[in-house]
Amino acid sequence: MDASARFSRRNLLRYLGIGAAVALVAEGLRVFAFTNRHTIIPGIAYRSAQLTPDELDAEIRRHGIRTVLNLRGTCPDAGWYDGEARVTHQHNISQEDLCLSAKRLPAPNEVRRMIEVLDRTERPILMHCQRGADRTGLVATSVILLFTTATLDEARRQLWPRYGHIRGGRTVVIDEFFEFYEAWLAGRSHTPDLYREWVANHYRPGPFSAELSVAGEKPVVERGRGFTVSIRVKNTSVQRWVFRSGPAGGIQLRASLFNEAGVKLHTARAGLFEGSLEPGQSREFAVGFPPIAASGRHLIHADMLDSQPIDLHDSDFVQYGSEPLLFDVTVK
Repeated sequence: MDASARFSRRNLLRYLGIGAAVALVAEGLRVFAFTNRHTIIPGIAYRSAQLTPDELDAEIRRHGIRTVLNLRGTCPDAGWYDGEARVTHQHNISQEDLCLSAKRLPAPNEVRRMIEVLDRTERPILMHCQRGADRTGLVATSVILLFTTATLDEARRQLWPRYGHIRGGRTVVIDEFFEFYEAWLAGRSHTPDLYREWVANHYRPGPFSAELSVAGEKPVVERGRGFTVSIRVKNTSVQRWVFRSGPAGGIQLRASLFNEAGVKLHTARAGLFEGSLEPGQSREFAVGFPPIAASGRHLIHADMLDSQPIDLHDSDFVQYGSEPLLFDVTVK
């Protein structure tokens, strides 16, 4: 082979490499920096990042969209929400708002509402969150599970990096949601009816489900004296609770005392020890409060807390639909 042939082959390979790199960069920009638009099921469902009013108008016209499914919650004071509402109103189409997080497991009630919206709303649907990657990936995967014969593994391709979702960091909860479903299937093959059954009756958001009750009689408190309340806690979740002795990094019971005017007087915590509680197990915690100066009716609000080294990342169980405990105490 002469030198010119080798040179031509090297050039061809070089150009092919450059072309592939350019294509990869262009796709990355489209996903991470621009609209991240994709088809989920032609004529039924589409996905995107947050679009400008003009982009949304064009997308509605292009696909004949009949419902815009916003996954960022109802935000009437935000410019993006106002613009989106104006466009859907101009086109006389539906706008449905779901409140999902990219960094927290979805609350059971919100997932059940997601199924209801997907089943009943007019199609085609355009769904979006801010980046069109994580929350949108969760709902897009659900669309595939509900309206096609795809397997669970095939449906989870809607969570691939080509859509902007990376399995790592705090957004890994989106993947965990479907791992809980896979665990519940226990080797059975997925069907749309099984997915609906799981969402309706069996889904629990990781460790974030508890049943709290007052153990024994509610206390009658003497003014000017400290007191304790015993609270029974049952782990109704699908995961073990881990308690830690440090100030953060484990499951805790947090109880706050309020006066009749709704002013918080004190917050107490229990569960600061090394231990665990398995699903289905219960434990009693004694929560202590300082003396109360004023007589009258007071209120205690108690909930479980997943504490983190960074307080901003703390999660109250009520955020996931678990019911907190509210009860009165009388100070005499």
